[in-house]
Amino acid sequence: MKFLITMNMPARSGVPIHQVICEYPATGIADFCKALESHDFIIVEEFYRNTESKSDHDAYYSRGLTGINHRYIGKIKELSNRND
Repeated sequence: MKFLITMNMPARSGVPIHQVICEYPATGIADFCKALESHDFIIVEEFYRNTESKSDHDAYYSRGLTGINHRYIGKIKELSNRND
């Protein structure tokens, strides 16, 4: 399932909030939060929005695996298959 995570840390561009689109084998937010509570870091597949595609099928492209520290997460939202 894909999630939009708002991190309480600055982005590289200097914006005070950093957002990460990721995929994790969870059934929903509650399941994802349970996994986060169990580890200091969680490994997710990170995605970027595909701004060149108008197709919902190609809305995101993978940037590989990344570790996220649960202590810096401010908000989590489930993403649908649509281009949210």
